[in-house]
Amino acid sequence: MRQSSKMLSTKKVNGRVYTPNYIVLNILDLCDYSGIGILGKHIIDNSCGDGAFLVEVVRRYCEIAQSHNVSDSQITLDLGKFIHGIEIDFDECQKCRQNLSEVADCFGIKSVNWDVNCADTLTVKKYDGKMDFVVGNPPYVRVHNLLDNYTDVKQFSFAQNGMTDLYIVFYEIGLNMLNSTGTLGYISPSSLFNSVAAATMRKNIICNNNLKKVVDLKHFQPFEATTYTTIMILTKEANPFIDYYEYDQNNFEPFVVSRLNYENFVMNDSFVFGQKDVLERLQEMVLYAKCSTAYIVKNGFATLYDDFFIGNWDFDDYTIPIIKASTGVVKKCIFPYDSFGNLVPFDGLIKIPTIREHYYAHIDRLKKRSLEKDSHWYAFGRSQGINDVYKRKYAINTLIRDVNDIKLQVAASGTGVYSGLYILTDLGFDELQQTLFSDDFVSYVSILGKYKSGGYYTYSSKDLSRYLNYKFVERSGYNYGQFAIS
Repeated sequence: MRQSSKMLSTKKVNGRVYTPNYIVLNILDLCDYSGIGILGKHIIDNSCGDGAFLVEVVRRYCEIAQSHNVSDSQITLDLGKFIHGIEIDFDECQKCRQNLSEVADCFGIKSVNWDVNCADTLTVKKYDGKMDFVVGNPPYVRVHNLLDNYTDVKQFSFAQNGMTDLYIVFYEIGLNMLNSTGTLGYISPSSLFNSVAAATMRKNIICNNNLKKVVDLKHFQPFEATTYTTIMILTKEANPFIDYYEYDQNNFEPFVVSRLNYENFVMNDSFVFGQKDVLERLQEMVLYAKCSTAYIVKNGFATLYDDFFIGNWDFDDYTIPIIKASTGVVKKCIFPYDSFGNLVPFDGLIKIPTIREHYYAHIDRLKKRSLEKDSHWYAFGRSQGINDVYKRKYAINTLIRDVNDIKLQVAASGTGVYSGLYILTDLGFDELQQTLFSDDFVSYVSILGKYKSGGYYTYSSKDLSRYLNYKFVERSGYNYGQFAIS
């Protein structure tokens, strides 16, 4: 990747995160890169760094070849012919060649002409359609951190949705490198299960049935960075089903949980993995939740400058009480809108001296916000939640581990909500509380797989709406049992 190191750290720019050896072993085993079948097979790590994957590849190749009486001279030729790497950093590339020579030397193999290229993977095409295996830990770099090669990234079809990440493009590159029977194995962020950025990639996988195996590492983090990861095994050949694994972090190895059909884990264009019977229940929930609008769930205010709008102000004009759903704390919010949600003219607003002073003290910062279309500089940055201020609702947080983390509060008419969600319903508080303060709800949230640090899970307004309305339908006559995960 052609990047400037003057502006960003090497790790952030190049996405270089070194792979623990046990992850290397996991991926190669899941790809079935073992035994006599690896001889004469092309394998590449297209972001190889100093060679974490390729060192193990060379070790396996030499061990198998010698155990089957392949001559050392032939092994020397094979290592240069069938094992490939790409790395943009010159020093890392040199280290990789040195590390490969050292492991080959342990088997008495000398003078290998290593095919490790110092190049930009985004522009390398010579391996396309030729690889039996593509493995690695592709770089994690958000597109806004890409400097010189932004145009190169956006030419890929997998990079057309949202604020993409470089690792998503590497999936496309890797699939392009595979031959007709090839296998790809990467470790990458599990956000690809549901992110907007990975939407095209997911559609491609669904269309071609590329996915063969998935390992969800859940809250276990093999890297220093707080990234939640998955191991994905894809093939060029279509797969009628996939094997879903979870991770034994004590023994550092995956274990099979379920064999799934595509219709089991594809939900609303996202991927959700788990035990087959649980996923069938979740599919049922998605279907029957559409039968009810008893609960409407929305996102709270997005002012884009909370320190200006929200505080313990010593004035009351143009303010309303506001609940921080994530903590339950109540403060005051400057609310430049009337009771119908219409923006108050600025000239009228600043007739109040305290309001005028407050606005003019922060005018530069207010005008620098990235406002939604047709929004005024003195208004909230987003319109969400404004029209529901004068409705009775319930504020709820979105970050939980168990029932004890749930914060549900009544937000009376005239009260705003931010930093979380709010629920609109004509049904009573007790019924809502009973539905949400349950292991059933926590199990539902955990199966969505939206991991946060500290063992927490998060969920969206759509996720909560689906659960609440499904439960309402269930109470209203459909008897589908509990969603609890055993």
